[in-house]
Amino acid sequence: MKIAVGTDGSYLEPDDGPRNTKYHMKIIRVERIPNTRSGNNVALECGHGVQTFGDLTHAGGVLFCTKCRDLAEESN
Repeated sequence: MKIAVGTDGSYLEPDDGPRNTKYHMKIIRVERIPNTRSGNNVALECGHGVQTFGDLTHAGGVLFCTKCRDLAEESN
């Protein structure tokens, strides 16, 4: 379920289980977003980058890549 957060196409999408789909990618690099309490720019093994907010410890080293999922849906 996508939750719109602006008029520029940005959205949030909760990552509910299972967390072992083909779109769950390993976290390669994490950089803090300046001037935020818990914001991170995260690089994934697929080459895409995402922004996260909150504690990453519950992620278990993987995040769901909506860009990979969206690209796969477009090609079908």
